[in-house]
Amino acid sequence: MCNIQNGSTCLFWTNLWGDQVQSQVYPELFSFARNKLLSFQKTKMMEPFHRLFYLPLSEEAFAQLGLLQNLLENQILSNDVDWWSYIWGSPFFSSRKAYKSLIGHAHIHQSFHWTCQNKHKVFFWLLLKDKLSTRNILRRKSMFLPSYNCVLCANNTEKTLEHLFLHCHFAEACWGLISLQVPNQADIFLAIESFKSQLHTPLFMNFIILLCWSIWISRNDLIFQGLHPSINSCRRIFETELVLLGHRVSSKHKALLEEWIAHVG
Repeated sequence: MCNIQNGSTCLFWTNLWGDQVQSQVYPELFSFARNKLLSFQKTKMMEPFHRLFYLPLSEEAFAQLGLLQNLLENQILSNDVDWWSYIWGSPFFSSRKAYKSLIGHAHIHQSFHWTCQNKHKVFFWLLLKDKLSTRNILRRKSMFLPSYNCVLCANNTEKTLEHLFLHCHFAEACWGLISLQVPNQADIFLAIESFKSQLHTPLFMNFIILLCWSIWISRNDLIFQGLHPSINSCRRIFETELVLLGHRVSSKHKALLEEWIAHVG
C-alpha cells in the first residue's frame, strides 16, 4: 500500500493507494485508459485530464470520471518520497495478518453466472458493458448514419442499448414469448433482477442471455440481409439456442429445459 508523497513510485491504476485500487473501483473508466501503467505523479499533472482516456467514454465511464477527479483533487503532492507499507499499515510482514487479508471473497453479480456457449458469453458481456455496436454508440463515436433511430419499431426513438433489448415494442413482444413483463424505465441490471423474480427457475440467466441474443440476431438480419423481423422468427432462433443449451446444462436441469423448449415451441 502506498502513502502518496511525490507520487513518482506509485502506479495510478494498479497500486493500492487511498485504501483502494482504482482499476477495481472504476473498472469501466479503466477500460478506456490510454496508459494503464502511468504513475500517480504523471496522472495528477496531466492537463486536460480527459487526455488520459480513449474517447468517447460510455455513460458509466463518464460518471466514474467525475468521481475520480474529485478523489484526485483531495490528494496533495509533496517533495518527499512515497512511503510503502503492507495492507495492514505496517512496513513489517506478518503471516497472520496476511492470511486475514487473503481469506475474504468478492461478490460477483449473478449476471455472470452462465453456462451457455462462449459466443453468448462474449455477446452478453459486451451488452452489460454497453459496448455493442448499437446506433447510439456509433453516434457517440462520431460515426455518421442517415438515422440513429431504432429499425425494429416506428417510434422514431434513438436505438440505445436499453431501448433495443427492453423497451422497443418488438423487444417487449419477444420477452412475452416467455411470459415476462419488462419493468418501466429499467436498465439492464434492474431488468435482470425483475426477470429473475418472474421466471422462478435456476436457468433464468441462460434464458435471458439467449433471448437477448435472439433479439440481436433478428436486428442484424434486418440490417444486413433485409429480412423483416417477426415474433415467430425470434421464437425459432430462441428455440434453436435452447436445444443447443441442452448439451451444456447439468443432468438435473435437462428435464426442466425440455419443458421450456416445449413451452416456447
